Amino acid sequence: MFRLSFTHFITTSRIVINSSTRSFQRLSSPSNENIIFSTTLTDNLYGFKNFIQKRQLTNTVNIEHDKNATIHKSSQLPKVYTRTGDRGTSALLGSGSNRVSKDSLIFDVLGTIDELSATLGIVLSTCSFPELTKELENIQCRLFEIGSCVAANNRSSRFTFNDSILINNLEEQIDKMTNELPALRHFILPGGGSQTGSNLHFSRAVCRRCERLLTKWLNNQNIEGEEQQQDTIMGIYLNRLSDYLFTLARYITFKEGHKEIIYQKNK
Repeated sequence: MFRLSFTHFITTSRIVINSSTRSFQRLSSPSNENIIFSTTLTDNLYGFKNFIQKRQLTNTVNIEHDKNATIHKSSQLPKVYTRTGDRGTSALLGSGSNRVSKDSLIFDVLGTIDELSATLGIVLSTCSFPELTKELENIQCRLFEIGSCVAANNRSSRFTFNDSILINNLEEQIDKMTNELPALRHFILPGGGSQTGSNLHFSRAVCRRCERLLTKWLNNQNIEGEEQQQDTIMGIYLNRLSDYLFTLARYITFKEGHKEIIYQKNK
């Protein structure tokens, strides 16, 4: 009988396949050894050819599947970059093909609203009071809505911010926290032992800047009626939000057991 030996190098062991018993035997080896397929020529040639064809077919199917999956995935995901703002201009909501220079005041307002929301994200990453998480996330959502109104130049009914209840909610929370705090008899300095409290003082400062820029932008607009009421509520909300953030900074510092830093006059 003719016998066929097929040799392939591997690094771990030698495997002997015997066609008469269809058994496998693994022998340990410290160095590169051979894989020896030992069977009759007639039997093994057909089986080996079949094995290779199936392996090639499987690899082809896997490659095609991965390729199709990649194409499908890339076609579903929008790109983050558009290149449309590379020349220093950007479009506003509902502005169509009209573009505005990025050094315009409106983008200072929008950028500062975004910055304020980002500082609140930092607060959330350090805050150890789970009950405040939802409240701060709600504030981030309200800031997003204010930004949408500004980006639409207050000319779209899709983007509104005229609910005075939001202001009342902030005032109620300020009063509730204040009732638990020591009386504020001195100026205090931002900072201290509480990281979250310090981050909130930074958020408060950014909120004040945001309010100033929004006020400046609104003063340049000729708005009347309901739109004027909406602008007023946006400004009041940011004003009250800065008070809320100041009080919350004190509240968390107090709850964490840290002392506030009192302003000392230079003698």
